[in-house]
Amino acid sequence: MDYKKFIIYWNQRNFFVSGSKVLFKRHRVSWENSLVIPGTSIVSWNMSHNYQANRQFPALPLLRKGHTYYVAAKFETVPANSAYIKLDFKDNLGESIKKIYIKQQLGSFEYPKDAHSYTMELIEAGCRQIEFEQIELSETPIIWGDYEFVELPQNNQDEMTILFVEPYHHSIPDVKSIKLDNLGNTVAITSSLWGAGNYFIAEKIESYLVELRKQYSKMRLISYGPYGNVAVKYYQEFLGCPGYVTDEEVTLEEVLQNSEGLSEREIEHLKQEYQTSKTKIWYQSQGIRPTFVKTLINKIDRLQDFKG
Repeated sequence: MDYKKFIIYWNQRNFFVSGSKVLFKRHRVSWENSLVIPGTSIVSWNMSHNYQANRQFPALPLLRKGHTYYVAAKFETVPANSAYIKLDFKDNLGESIKKIYIKQQLGSFEYPKDAHSYTMELIEAGCRQIEFEQIELSETPIIWGDYEFVELPQNNQDEMTILFVEPYHHSIPDVKSIKLDNLGNTVAITSSLWGAGNYFIAEKIESYLVELRKQYSKMRLISYGPYGNVAVKYYQEFLGCPGYVTDEEVTLEEVLQNSEGLSEREIEHLKQEYQTSKTKIWYQSQGIRPTFVKTLINKIDRLQDFKG
């Protein structure tokens, strides 16, 4: 894997439709059906090497044979705990060689050394309704939560860089595997939510950054994509520090339309920052979205020095 965590969303091409009430809202799904027999597959995902035969791209990531993987099941059922995850590992002929069942929110499994592919299913076990957000799959133990603060210290006592890791919807980059020495002391903020939730606007992040700001005389905020750009714009005034963004602009109307549950205070602050923002553009994309490595490593010289 070149990612830390793979995000699996509801498969709109392969789920139990007959008699079901289904509501799609952004990436989340509300599914309801009181007549389904226990043991029925509600929704399934494939990892197939044969595109010509299946006519669909894999919904599951490639896994390493003999490696342990961790699973976080982010969905709720009515009644509680009335659906579970089934993993079916197959050989090169497509025959099942092992099955694993995950019935808790957090679980793990080892990918068999003789497995060639696998499938994943959400199995009905007496549920009438499911509120499905996502399933997370990772090579490292999963910390339950929507945001993670990855600390990358470089012993620069008075300086701190806050890096908003741009969400890719289906995966989160492994920040620790990428050399970021040029940034000095760094905290990388990642999110497993679609679109980083509300563009990283969250009370948990705000509280963390406000407390961190008290520890450093110099701080800067950096983003390298549209979601992080909104976050830098939003938090810059709170923290009283410079912010550096790319030229990928998300309008205020788009942010408000795509966000859910923002408080009146957050909305008013967001509106104010869109009117008076002092962020500086450090990367001109020219219509080409920069990748994580290209932006932060090859173009790092474009970032300005700390200015207190």
